[in-house]
Amino acid sequence: MQIPFGLYPVGLNLYPLALDLFIPTIFIFFAGASYRVTRYFVTYNKPFIVYTTQVRGITQGEKIKELFNTFANSSKVGIKRKPATTAVGLLMHIVLILIIFLLAQHMIFWAYYIPPYQILFPLAIPESSADGQLAFFRGSTPYTSTPYPFVHDIWGPLTIILNGQYLTYLLIIFLAIYLAHKFSVVVERLSIRAGDWWFFVLLFVDVVLGFLATSHIPNNVYWYDNLLGAHILVAEIIIATLPFTRGFHMFEFYLGKLREWYFMIMRRGMK
Repeated sequence: MQIPFGLYPVGLNLYPLALDLFIPTIFIFFAGASYRVTRYFVTYNKPFIVYTTQVRGITQGEKIKELFNTFANSSKVGIKRKPATTAVGLLMHIVLILIIFLLAQHMIFWAYYIPPYQILFPLAIPESSADGQLAFFRGSTPYTSTPYPFVHDIWGPLTIILNGQYLTYLLIIFLAIYLAHKFSVVVERLSIRAGDWWFFVLLFVDVVLGFLATSHIPNNVYWYDNLLGAHILVAEIIIATLPFTRGFHMFEFYLGKLREWYFMIMRRGMK
């Protein structure tokens, strides 16, 4: 059986197929995102609300402060009402951002398609804790001479914990907690959108696939190519469907908060 996008026998090598589908995936994502953002602005009608107080005449510094508070308020309310799930959610977001954008292997992938991304290479997070251990103990030297320091990671000993291996462990734990919370909501017979399950289940599967590929489990080229290809393919499915799942809140959240700040602070009480 042949894949129509290339002569790739199914099950033998998913890696080149995944690379071929990356650009079409980005186009699909931008098409869906454009639709969502356009609908967001076109269908929104701001009602005029009479406020008892006015905030006109505030300084630019106060406006910036209020902008920060607008973004922070949702987290503050979440910490008060649901401290456990909110804390897990915030930590999960931080770990996910670090893995996607600063893990060394991912940075090379992004830089291939976006060359200026190479500027961030000094911030790369290593795959494992080995670099951090070498930087901390300084007890090992290379077997062969090298013009570069043996350990030249900008994070130094911090990479003992700030590395792809440990961050992946944390992300798997956070995702498992989040999915367990979603399942408990279903048990309580509360409604959950299909997009929530789609995004988080696929994300969990993708993280596990990436971890297995990076760890070379099983340790042979055949499985590595397929695991890496499957990891990229699942990521592409997530990206392509992102505008229609829970994951798109990462964009709508900022749009909503900017809109809230604009009408509540910049144009408060104005038609």
